[in-house]
Amino acid sequence: MNGSRLTPVDAPVPVGPAALGLRLGAQTAVVDGWLVRDLEVPDGLDGPDGILQGGFAAGVAIDAARAVDRFDAPLTSVDARLFAPTPLGRTLQVAVRPTTTTARYEVETRDGEQVLVAATVELAGQDPAARVYDLVELATVPIPPGRADSPFPHCFVCGADPRHPHAQKLLPAWAGEGRISIPWVCDDELGNERGVIDPLLVSAVLDCPTVWSAWHEVEANGWEGALLAHYHLRAFRDAPVMEPLRTVARLDDVDGRKVRARGALVDEEGVVYAVSSALHIGVEKLPTTPA
Repeated sequence: MNGSRLTPVDAPVPVGPAALGLRLGAQTAVVDGWLVRDLEVPDGLDGPDGILQGGFAAGVAIDAARAVDRFDAPLTSVDARLFAPTPLGRTLQVAVRPTTTTARYEVETRDGEQVLVAATVELAGQDPAARVYDLVELATVPIPPGRADSPFPHCFVCGADPRHPHAQKLLPAWAGEGRISIPWVCDDELGNERGVIDPLLVSAVLDCPTVWSAWHEVEANGWEGALLAHYHLRAFRDAPVMEPLRTVARLDDVDGRKVRARGALVDEEGVVYAVSSALHIGVEKLPTTPA
């Protein structure tokens, strides 16, 4: 790499819960002001088959930024644009550099020269409570039945037949047209030593409900699915493992192939742990596994 220098670090670093298998490599390189490391992406974290689930693809930036941050403040937000599918079973690269704003970092996931995801991560502490009353209401509705058939059977989050041993099987469940409410209890292995759910996993579980909230539009337009293009996650408090939660979502707007929806992680007492907003693009055919 032009203008780079390699620096060894102690060992590969887990990205999110170690049980997922995502890891940052054991060497760093400084390239044109970016700190670059390998990103090991295992099989089994599917969204569409062979492709990293969208919330994971966006949330990888959190730990990449945290690896260079000196203050260890909680996550404030991550804002990501997804330009191309992130392949599974590959070693990619992740690059990070600070911005001119304190506690804010630019992060890119790359496959050689191609930028797959570009994100901005803020590590300045959690925001005050969210005012998302329409989403909070969805955490109190009777639990609707989940739907097992979908074009994403192997999805880590919502697939009925996932490939990863720690997949969540959060089947989509509609509480009315454009409204999703899915019960979730996160097990200990996907939390940290404080009993808190890792933000990377929160990012993943708040992606799928947003696309499912628009599924009646997907079917009405004859699309095979919709792919995440822009994703924003904002954190408000640490979510506990082994406690009953809901992942909820509402469809906001459909404009041509552009689908906009919001999601939240909420408990049945109305406590909001995180919110997401997503732009999905409707597609006639889902992508195949990247070459």
